[in-house]
Amino acid sequence: MTNVTILIPTRTRTDYVLRTEPMKRVAVMMETVRALLGGPYENLLTTFPRDIERIVTFAVQVPIIKQRALTVSSVTKFLCAIRGNQNSSVETTDRSLNGLLYVGSPCPIIFINESLPLHLQTYIMAHELGHLLADVFLIQQLWLASLPEREDVIRKYFCWHKIDKDPWLELRAFLKGLPPRPRTILGRDNSLVPETLEREVLADLFAREIMAPWRKVEALYRTTSKRAFSESVRASFYLPLRVAANYYDDLDMSLSHKPDLFDRLHLKLSQ
Repeated sequence: MTNVTILIPTRTRTDYVLRTEPMKRVAVMMETVRALLGGPYENLLTTFPRDIERIVTFAVQVPIIKQRALTVSSVTKFLCAIRGNQNSSVETTDRSLNGLLYVGSPCPIIFINESLPLHLQTYIMAHELGHLLADVFLIQQLWLASLPEREDVIRKYFCWHKIDKDPWLELRAFLKGLPPRPRTILGRDNSLVPETLEREVLADLFAREIMAPWRKVEALYRTTSKRAFSESVRASFYLPLRVAANYYDDLDMSLSHKPDLFDRLHLKLSQ
């Protein structure tokens, strides 16, 4: 009888993690950033710590406004000034902010609290870039791909000016199963509904990946303690210490060997 060799593809635990649904979405967002940068700006993704501010301004061409005392009130006053109006009914309750992605007229803007340490500003920029990609840019691309004959209208529609409401366009998008156009926002409510929490988690995962990619820090995790890992990641990638410590815990939970169904099947087939 002829011997038959069964080839079993090798899969690592890192492969499992990076193929989870949230990480697959993060991978799409990262590929989008790479495609948008292209050409002379590709080097922004090859050097660390990454210059997130330049990535935002060159990739998605969104302005970043820094204010030393960032509040809902200061953002509202700034938006009123650039729009040329004195009154705003967007939000009345004032509060301090670390960062904010504003979606609306005249264009999306990322606001950052300039009084924060640089590494915290960088992380918040990356987090808001995650929101911009997932909640605005990629949704716009879906609309453009599904309704190419309305490209001009869609581009204006996602700039939140000239066209305030287009029920016919929204109906066609709904019939095609497209996600709705994001509503104009100035701030996020303190109470998190499940959908909001999911978006926040995705933005955090993206911020972590764009600043300190999983495959780059995995080797460091395998050779250092949690404290050393956190301090090294903060120094090399500007990731905040708390985020770096949580990153170590995620790596530990995902990569520490715990036999699962795949492991057991692989063992039996190998014997």
